[in-house]
Order: sequence, then C-alpha cells, then structure tokens
Amino acid sequence: MKRTFVFSWCFFLLVASGILNAQLLPNGSLNAQSVQRWMQTNRDIAPIMQAIDTMNDTDAKIKAFDTMPAAEQDKKIDALLKSKNLQELAKNITQKHGWKSVGEYMRLSTRLGNAIAAYFLFGDMEKVTEEQAAQLKGKADPAVLAVPRSDIEFVKRNEKTLQHYIQAYGAGR
Repeated sequence: MKRTFVFSWCFFLLVASGILNAQLLPNGSLNAQSVQRWMQTNRDIAPIMQAIDTMNDTDAKIKAFDTMPAAEQDKKIDALLKSKNLQELAKNITQKHGWKSVGEYMRLSTRLGNAIAAYFLFGDMEKVTEEQAAQLKGKADPAVLAVPRSDIEFVKRNEKTLQHYIQAYGAGR
C-alpha cells in the first residue's frame, strides 16, 4: 500500500497540470513509444505547462476546456502561448520531441495519469470488501473509471519503468 501511495503521489505531482487541462484521447491504447516520448519531453515543456496552468483557474473553466474537441483546445493553447510570447519555445519543444501540438502532449499526459490512477484504484479494490470497493468507485473520478482495460494493462506491464522514471524525475535526474 505504501508503494502505491508514493508512486501515485509522485505521478500526480508530475502531470497535474496536464490532467487539469486536457481531455482523454480517442480510442487506442497507450504504447511504449508515446510514453517514452512523453518522458523525454517533460523537463523541456515544464515552463510551457506552468503558463498553461494559468489558463483554467476555476473548476468551471477546466470542465469547459475538457469538453472541447482537441482542435479547439489546441487553438486556445496557441492563443495563450502567443499572448505570453511562448509560441516559438513551444514549437521548438514539440518539434524536437515529435508532438503535433502542446495539446497532444497534454492529452497523452492525461491519458497516462488516468491509466495509472485506474491501475491503483482497481488494484486496491481487489483487496477490500465489496462495500469498500463500492465506496472507492463512488469517490473516483469518472474519467478514471472509464479508462480502457488495455491502458491499465499497459501500466501494469510498465510499472517498474514508470516508477523508475518518476523517482529519477523527482530527484532531478
């Protein structure tokens, strides 16, 4: 349980901004290549994500942003980056790491974050009574409950890699 908490907490801190500002990707599962690219991007994109975090400062704005199609999210992000003179930096980072947009990176962050949360949630539910499991489900984010089984299996197969990355990221390596 301690390992679960530490891993979950570290990951939450790592991608909180992406989770707050993005929606789930369309159907399709996570894969090693996209997650590796995500890992390589995180440090470079941090200043961009800090600026984007200011965009949706209320729950209502976050929910409105989450309901937008990806193209509209990207337009809103681009307008913000332009207003903060970060468009060129964002373009360089996304090109360097092979993203179509900052929004694409954010949506993958959200998908991965939700998959990790679902992995731990459903793993915890296997260890509790039916009543406790129902309570956990009742408190869980609907996006986490809707994570495809394939994404949860991806996290399960890659838990050690993700855990090592998060530990190294937290230590500044």
